[in-house]
Amino acid sequence: MSKKRIGLIFGGISSEHLISIRSSFFIYQTIDRNDFQVIPIYIGTRGKWYIPNQFEAKFPHPEGMTEEIFSERFIRENEIDLTSDKHLLSVLKLDAAFLGVHGGQGEDGSLQGFLEIHQIPYTGSQVMASALAMDKLRSNQLFGLAGIPVAKFVELEKGKEDVKRFVLNLPFGFPIFIKPTLGGSSVNTGPAKTPEEAITLIEKIFVTESRVLLSELISGKEVSIGVLEKKNGNVWEPFPLVPTEIRPKSEFFDYTAKYTKGGSIEITPAEVSEEMTKTLQTYALLCHKILNCRGYSRSDFIIKADTAYVLETNTLPGMTGTSLIPQQAEALGIQMKDVFTWLLLQSLGL
Repeated sequence: MSKKRIGLIFGGISSEHLISIRSSFFIYQTIDRNDFQVIPIYIGTRGKWYIPNQFEAKFPHPEGMTEEIFSERFIRENEIDLTSDKHLLSVLKLDAAFLGVHGGQGEDGSLQGFLEIHQIPYTGSQVMASALAMDKLRSNQLFGLAGIPVAKFVELEKGKEDVKRFVLNLPFGFPIFIKPTLGGSSVNTGPAKTPEEAITLIEKIFVTESRVLLSELISGKEVSIGVLEKKNGNVWEPFPLVPTEIRPKSEFFDYTAKYTKGGSIEITPAEVSEEMTKTLQTYALLCHKILNCRGYSRSDFIIKADTAYVLETNTLPGMTGTSLIPQQAEALGIQMKDVFTWLLLQSLGL
């Protein structure tokens, strides 16, 4: 097989922009160059696409960099013309795109739809699965219908009801947990112990979002578990990894706990019973299948009194060298170079 031409798309208009850069640096370093040649394609924070003029372009190590510093160095070191933008994609004659983006339009189906219109195959879940996973209301409804435990929840749309009246008439008591229905990475997410705290957080979310999900606060052990897909004969079959227990040093596993070094303690495999491990694996696999995810996913849970409550499923989870799926794969003796090859071969229909 001649080397396939792969575009690694990363960055984007999202609060997870910097995490995408870190994930994609690891992906870029790890993809098997025996089978693939790769060009990094950077989407800036304002949505402009920066495309180098050659494959195997320079990808600065992002350690310690802000988005602004990385952007300047990536453009300068690759001598990218400022007229560069997404219109140059057709010139690259890509065989496939590897999606290294996280959150926002990169994970909600928008980028996936754009690539489908341009007939460029891509890694990971397709449009519908991406949109469903990003919509926490609809994914929760599907999980509940499938018999997976979900905390009680309601949604509030901006301008539809009076916020104070809505909060004071919730069908469950305080404390509660609040997050944007279409958000990601725990940005503008958190607990509220009183109606006053809830109103403040909701109004903060409504500055940038139009839908908010309020749910019963379940306190317990936080765990996360990935699902990968591997070819068996002519069929790509999903299988669960091992769970990771997350012990955040803050009140919950928020953006800082997720992405700040030392912000949480992660234990892989999680210190749970064999029975609970099997339950988590069953639920994670079911979440993956219900949403019709492709390639890989990661589902998050809270364990309380021997019950695992699903929180959400991520279709483009973090992929730095120390992210949860790489940890879980390593625990099972799976190399990430192989995982990335599986994702690319699946996207190529091979």
